[in-house]
Amino acid sequence: MDFNAKSSHKVTPETLSVIAAAVTEFLGKKVRIRSARLVTSTNEVDRWARLGREMVQTSHNLTQRGR
Repeated sequence: MDFNAKSSHKVTPETLSVIAAAVTEFLGKKVRIRSARLVTSTNEVDRWARLGREMVQTSHNLTQRGR
């Protein structure tokens, strides 16, 4: 797990389990979460970083790969 060192809040194992269950239900196959970190507020996140994450996520064409 990858935790945000600046934050006192950590992603709990229970939260990871809930996220994995939701993604598994959505995709219809079991998933494994490799890393997670808590972003405390979108105001603290640089706009370029947010845009970069958005571009990466939208580039994943799951239907093309048969998922």
